[in-house]
Amino acid sequence: MIINIAASGRFHICDLARELEKQGHTVRFYSYVPTKRLQTFGLKKKCSYSLFWLMLPVLACIKLSNRSVWSMKLEWFVLDHLIGLFMKKCDVFIAMSSIYNFAFKKAKNKYKAITILERGSVHTLELKKIYDEQNISRNSTKNNPYYSLVSDYAIKREIEMYEFVDYISIASSSVFDTFIKYGVSPNRLFINPYGVDLSLFPPTKLNNNDNYDIIMVGNWSWMKGCDLLAEACKHLKLRLLHIGSCSMPFPKESNFTDIGCVEQSEITHYFEKAKISVLSSRQEGLAMVQLQAIASGLPLVCSKFTGGETLKDMTNSEWIKVFDPYNLDSLCKCIKEALILADKQKGMRTTIENINNIFSTQAYSKRYNDFLQKII
Repeated sequence: MIINIAASGRFHICDLARELEKQGHTVRFYSYVPTKRLQTFGLKKKCSYSLFWLMLPVLACIKLSNRSVWSMKLEWFVLDHLIGLFMKKCDVFIAMSSIYNFAFKKAKNKYKAITILERGSVHTLELKKIYDEQNISRNSTKNNPYYSLVSDYAIKREIEMYEFVDYISIASSSVFDTFIKYGVSPNRLFINPYGVDLSLFPPTKLNNNDNYDIIMVGNWSWMKGCDLLAEACKHLKLRLLHIGSCSMPFPKESNFTDIGCVEQSEITHYFEKAKISVLSSRQEGLAMVQLQAIASGLPLVCSKFTGGETLKDMTNSEWIKVFDPYNLDSLCKCIKEALILADKQKGMRTTIENINNIFSTQAYSKRYNDFLQKII
């Protein structure tokens, strides 16, 4: 079949495009990532339909305005219409949420294509509810990268897309529950946990020289629950290593170390320096760094809102500890249990049995392909 896939950046659906092409489909991946950059991730040149040069002025506006809401609106509007105008005929159109509206309508109305929305986090109304319940005022979140996702403009677009598309692809049971809560039919929801390139994350050997208790990979932010994680580390007197950007102040205590952003291929070297991985997010679909940590042999502590609960259900693994949301005592308890497991490891760490058939990009794309075969 002919499959058009649209994103802004690379995301996980670039890997999906690459793997679906390998399975014999004609695949076109539309984004503003330069084709040469996409080729470094294994996507064939013929599959890349890059809008980089056309989007360059918009990308400059986003950077200069520090990702203001108006610049994000501009990005969504321009990218949506450019892809809608340039899109070729297809049987299936898969696109990331928030951005596409006009393009979905063209694919469905003109080409009679099956439309699938890729939603990487909870239902948009649940996301807004999380902000409201935590008393995070709009004025205090305008510099937060998540703010644009709960603006009135974004919510209106999201809900319109939920109602219009044929299917919504999500990555975890916790996200599924939020869509059911707001009235979306389960028959339109496709749960498919993401996959990662496992060749980049082989089982590691813990470096016992000056190691850390915890590694946290991702944006240091309120949405990632880093305020709660920092409190747990202070309470338990643990050393934490952080990899990624920061959207909130990073602790200045000596037991906290911030490395900043690194290339994905380098993350495994930092996994060698830590006993366990922790992700305490307040919401997201399924954080792929969890798969990377599990593959590398680290016990994982996570909230149910990271998608970790789905990973535990798939593997029935004692190496995944899911704590009660927003509960410091539960987080501390799970961290202590995970550290006990980590201390039992000797030599090369082990990973979950049959992991290639569960967490690889090939396994993810196979589940997607099987789903497409059923609905076409």
